[in-house]
Amino acid sequence: MKQKKDNSSKQRSRVRLQQNIISLCCLLCVVFAVGWMIHSAGSRREFFTFSDHSSSQVKADSSKTDSSSQNENDSSKIKTDNSAADSSSQANQPQLPDDAHPYSVARDTEDELADALFIGDSRTVGLFNTCDRPKATFYCSIGLNIQTVFETQAITLDNGTMGTVIDALAQGHQFGRVFINFGTNEMGWPYYDSFINYYSQLVQTIKLYSPNAKIYCESILPVTATRELQGDAINNENVKTLNGYIQQFAAANGCIYLQCDTAVAGEDGKLPEEASTDGIHLNIEYCKYWLNYIIDET
Repeated sequence: MKQKKDNSSKQRSRVRLQQNIISLCCLLCVVFAVGWMIHSAGSRREFFTFSDHSSSQVKADSSKTDSSSQNENDSSKIKTDNSAADSSSQANQPQLPDDAHPYSVARDTEDELADALFIGDSRTVGLFNTCDRPKATFYCSIGLNIQTVFETQAITLDNGTMGTVIDALAQGHQFGRVFINFGTNEMGWPYYDSFINYYSQLVQTIKLYSPNAKIYCESILPVTATRELQGDAINNENVKTLNGYIQQFAAANGCIYLQCDTAVAGEDGKLPEEASTDGIHLNIEYCKYWLNYIIDET
């Protein structure tokens, strides 16, 4: 019986010891936890302080990067603007294929011919019909020649009535450029001196009513080889001869000789067969060459 009590006493002692050890361990854990919290609090403050500094540094670096990027963008923009400025004149120049006609497009895209007057016969009528410059003025008619500009009432005047080219000039409109194209219908005349005499009278009338105008004496345009075969006075030999008279007149009278035939003639100096259906009057394409030559050369 005594042996059982001793065993029971020892067991209780062992249990209390274990409980004490566990309590001590718990206490040590609490002390460790409190110490760790105190240590961690100090470390955390240092950490956040470092992070704030780092954040400021990052912002500063970011600002430097943004500034650098902005400077690069500004520099790129300046280079782009300079490139645009350098190529601005080229931008207005049409890019043509190597085999394109030199006057297929006018280089001077700004010229609306608002100050221009065209006087002439049926060839000038063709120019009028294809002209894409609505501000230009035309005093022209089919069958008109250098003599009938004074006689034939073929021009519609401002008041709606018909009058001569001289009547139209007398209306008083001021022009900066006046283009004269006659000679095709006059190649059968026996004396070219008469042609020049009427030509001079027309020029003097233009100077009277539009004294500040530059007067351009256009060369007569060539005809095709097929047209020459008809055997009448309308041929390229007479074109060349009469153009010589016109050129001499222009030089002696303060006018400008405009060699329009270079815009439409082939390598042989004649009008290409594809340029006209009758060998004289230009089709739409070649009228454009003629008009673009006038725009670019005046």
